[in-house]
Formats: sequence, C-alpha cells, structure tokens
Amino acid sequence: MRALGWFIVVALAHLISASPARAEGAASLLEIRVYTLKPGVRDEFHAHFLAESLPLLRRAGVDVVAFGPSRHDKDSYYLMRAFPSVEARELAEAAFYGSRAWLDGPREAVLAAIQTYSTVVVAVDSSTLKGLRMSSVVSSRPAAEDLSQLVQLNQDYIDAVRTSNVQRFGEILADDFLCTTADGTLVDRTAFLELASRPTTALQLEVHDVNVRLLGDTAIVHAATTFTHTDGRPGRGRYTDVWAHRDGRWVAVAAQVARQ
Repeated sequence: MRALGWFIVVALAHLISASPARAEGAASLLEIRVYTLKPGVRDEFHAHFLAESLPLLRRAGVDVVAFGPSRHDKDSYYLMRAFPSVEARELAEAAFYGSRAWLDGPREAVLAAIQTYSTVVVAVDSSTLKGLRMSSVVSSRPAAEDLSQLVQLNQDYIDAVRTSNVQRFGEILADDFLCTTADGTLVDRTAFLELASRPTTALQLEVHDVNVRLLGDTAIVHAATTFTHTDGRPGRGRYTDVWAHRDGRWVAVAAQVARQ
C-alpha cells in the first residue's frame, strides 16, 4: 500500500529493548503502524497493550521494536515491529492474527478502540534498528521520530519532483544544498530550484526500496526509481540524498541522481 498516514508519527513516548538474543538480530524490514484511536481511550488502550497484546506478540516470536502514545495529539498510537523479510512478516502476522490466543483474547477490545490505522514497511540497516531500540536511553530526540520524519521528507521530495513544487523544495533544502544531476552536473540550491521549476522529464515517477540510514544528526537515504521518458521509453534509476538535523529540523544538504 502507498505509505502516507504513517508519516504522522511526530514523536514517541518511549521505546522498548528487545531480548538480548534479538538486540543484534539481522532483521532488515521495519513495519511502522500508526493508529488513530477513538477519543479518550488511549490510556486504556496502552494499558491493555502492555498487559495483554505485548506478551502475546513476544510469545509468538514477533520482534517488537517500539510502541507507545504519539506526542503530537491525544489519540494516536504507534507500533514498530521488525522482520527479516516480507515473506517472514506475512507468515508471522498471519499466524499471530489467526491464533486462538489473539482471537479469544484481546482482539475484540483492541479493534473496538481503533478508529483507523495505516501501515508502512521500510528497509533499515542493523545500526538504525539498534538505534531505534536504544534511542530512549541515549537520546532526548528519539531515533524513531527521526525515521518517521525522514521517510515523510523523502516522500515530499519525490512529490515535489513530480509536480515541480519549487515552494516545497524551498522549505526542505538547506541553504548550502548541492545536487549532482543525472547528467553529472553539480548544481547549487539556486540552480536546482530553477531546474525543479521546469516540468519533469521523468514521467510516472515511482520510488522503490527506500533505505534510510540514521547516523546521529546526519541521515542518508538510498532508493531506486522507475519512470517513463517523455518519448515513452521506460526508465529506471537510483538516488542518494543526505539530510542534516539543523535548528530543530531535518533539511536536505546533498543529492545525487542516476538514471537510465
């Protein structure tokens, strides 16, 4: 599914540490699930999650990375789970949600509390995953919050390319932004904004295999693209963006684009 609603995770109440056997695990996919709960039920929902749902998930072998109330409103809640592959995720969730322990246990109360929810699955490296587990201990700015913001910003960047949205680029690009374009030219922020104002030549642009790497106050985003050339030929490419956390927000400081 297209990932939109999960970008609203603005901050996280707390993270949990996995068992020692899993803390250094090789899981490379992170599922971020964001719930909009019915008004006034979040405290009760959280209590039930701790007492019933979380123990069931752990007994079923599901790697719960982080969970808790979102800071940006009174009715949002998040859950992060890690899996080694898409197939493993599908099998684990089918087994869990089809189990008698879930169906005869907290399922009815959980569903009754949820108004809507959205889910996205993104690739993360082992360092990022470890940072998500440990961020509540080592940082006042949770790494999970950074991840959510960066995935949203990456989507904003791509949407701005699709629609030639210079205003949005102006908001997310650092003053010292530099970009290596697909033809190998290095351009500064001013030149990039002028190029971005023109209709894109990469029609029907889609992004795949987004990988966000958190390195403290720096982040690197790798992704693949598919698109259609203006003459109708199919195209594909890759890009690497570098983001920096400055003055309380993430801004893009560099980009490199390759296309075929």
